[in-house]
Amino acid sequence: MAEYARGHARNLIDALLATLLAYAAYWFSNDGAFMFFNYHLHLAVSLLEGRLYIADPPSWLTEFAFVGGKAYVYFDPLPAIFLLPLAALWRLDVNLARVSIAVGAVNVGLIRLLLGRLGVRRSTANWATLLLAVGTVHFYAAWYGNTWMLGHLLAVAALTLAWLETTGRANPFLLGLLCALAATSRGPAALATPLFLFLAFRRRPRFRTLFEFGIPLFLTFLALAAYNYARFGNPLDNGYISANQALLNPEHGSFSWHYLGKNLHQYFWLMPRVQGTWPYLTFDDHGLSLLATTPAVLLLLRPGWSERAPDARVLGRVALAGCVLIQGLYLLYFWDGWRQFGSRYTLDYTPFLIVALALKNDLPEGRRGWLFPALVLLSVAMNVWGTWFWRVQRM
Repeated sequence: MAEYARGHARNLIDALLATLLAYAAYWFSNDGAFMFFNYHLHLAVSLLEGRLYIADPPSWLTEFAFVGGKAYVYFDPLPAIFLLPLAALWRLDVNLARVSIAVGAVNVGLIRLLLGRLGVRRSTANWATLLLAVGTVHFYAAWYGNTWMLGHLLAVAALTLAWLETTGRANPFLLGLLCALAATSRGPAALATPLFLFLAFRRRPRFRTLFEFGIPLFLTFLALAAYNYARFGNPLDNGYISANQALLNPEHGSFSWHYLGKNLHQYFWLMPRVQGTWPYLTFDDHGLSLLATTPAVLLLLRPGWSERAPDARVLGRVALAGCVLIQGLYLLYFWDGWRQFGSRYTLDYTPFLIVALALKNDLPEGRRGWLFPALVLLSVAMNVWGTWFWRVQRM
């Protein structure tokens, strides 16, 4: 019991330090400019004023679904709800970049708590936390902090909290609620729902688990259906597909096998371009692949799972399944996120990725493996370079 208490205290201390250090890193990396790409903030202010549409949207915000001459935000609504208290105090003066910095830093602390709960070695947990904080596109999303990045960061928070709950009491109602929060931050995160249901049912194999898990999901579905109906007259139409068709006119629709080859290159092979003049390495608005920004993902190919962490094999396979399900959807999607450092859509499964990597690379006591720390540091170097490049060359 005393050893457990000491371990719990160490996890809390490490999580707090990780949060503070991440906050400092994200704050320092941001240039302090006001983030004008703030659709969710405009929606939050509109909701406070009793409207579902944006009255007189600024000229630089163009991604709306228009019905009857009114501009509706078609992105997932949870970030706007999250911003309501801040919007009530400061209206449109809220800087989303500052909000994203705080949310991103909290995510880092939550991941460290989760890794401690999983039971991996302290060193493994700290290396994996460092990877999330500044070795993935979570770094770029947190310091840059526009409306899309805030959605990703809130999805990361909800999914990480769901993982934390599965390692604790695994309350099915709370797990269902967290899945609903993730899905209303970023729709593709909904694909994680059956995985958390599996983990909840595995802990409590009875019908009541299914019922309790489904209650918040059903209530969220009803709320979204009412929201859609009030805006577009159709409970199943959130405006996203039709608006994308009008704005970008994808050749084969929003989802198609025709996009598979392009997306495989985007997510797994798109590397920095080498040129003969300064800064020698560069990239365009499509950003870089997951392998380029986070080469540590190669260690998912390592055989076996942690011998120290309880239930590592099952939890690791669930984590891999979450990565495959969500990435699989994006491989068929016509859009890659555009104007980004790395493939930002991968954030929608990054908590699963960190769990899988930690459980894959948690070596037995006495073994001091160098490969995981080395690839984490390489990933950090890539993201620090990307932050410099974006700040100096592209902003």
